[in-house]
Amino acid sequence: MFIYRALSKLPYGTLYFLSDLSSFILFHIVRYRRSTSYQNIRNSFPEKTDHQICYIQKSAYRHLTDTLLESIKANTISDTDIESRITLEGFEEIQHLVQAGKSVFMLTAHTAPVEWISFAAHLKYNFIIDPVYKPVHAKGLDKFIFSMRSRHHSTPIPYKKLAKDVVLRKNAKRSIAMLADLEPRSRDQSLEVMFLNQPTRFFLGSEKIIKLTGYPTFFIGIEKTTRGHYKASASRLSLNPKNTDAYTLTRKYASCVEELIVKNPSSWLWTHKRWKHKAT
Repeated sequence: MFIYRALSKLPYGTLYFLSDLSSFILFHIVRYRRSTSYQNIRNSFPEKTDHQICYIQKSAYRHLTDTLLESIKANTISDTDIESRITLEGFEEIQHLVQAGKSVFMLTAHTAPVEWISFAAHLKYNFIIDPVYKPVHAKGLDKFIFSMRSRHHSTPIPYKKLAKDVVLRKNAKRSIAMLADLEPRSRDQSLEVMFLNQPTRFFLGSEKIIKLTGYPTFFIGIEKTTRGHYKASASRLSLNPKNTDAYTLTRKYASCVEELIVKNPSSWLWTHKRWKHKAT
């Protein structure tokens, strides 16, 4: 706990110096999942040269360590810094829906410190965002993450308890934020789509819960503009998910994530074993 709190209080210059050092160690010394990340990028962008692939790969490691440290920084980041570092576009429709007494789902991807975006949306539009998260086994770290994500009146939701939380808090006026772009577990129900030039499985649990609730659903595309600065854009996926055809939301979501990655390949989590279980 102490080390995470200490890191969160570091000035930005020191934070990004540590990020550069950490990415160098991960890539050149530890060689953390280098073959995995290289193959993921190569399969996703077969038209790119080896030089381009290597550039994306190295940039992705620096973005990875940036994001990890920025997420820790979220524990103490000031409202002023959040407002100066995050640009929001298209969130007005979400604001109007929440103000009208409706809850909404927001789906995003692993391209940025989502806590910063959540804080920025609350500060600018004054609605609560409850993030869905996967608890970690280390109790101290899990407690730190929960406390950090609870800022600005948010209530983090363990992903296994999402359905129960939705039922128990059905009258709450809020937005529920979810990350759904990584590899489903082998026992999860999934849908195969063409994604980044290869058959890819996407988790169907998010769509099932969304269709069950009928909450309006939006995609939040987050792009890095410069180091430590981001732009988040909200786009509508469905205002009435209960009436959408099966798998439509998942296909739309996959398309939005792909477009985001193609625009800035180094911003995604390529070290994840996204295609560990090959689609058939």
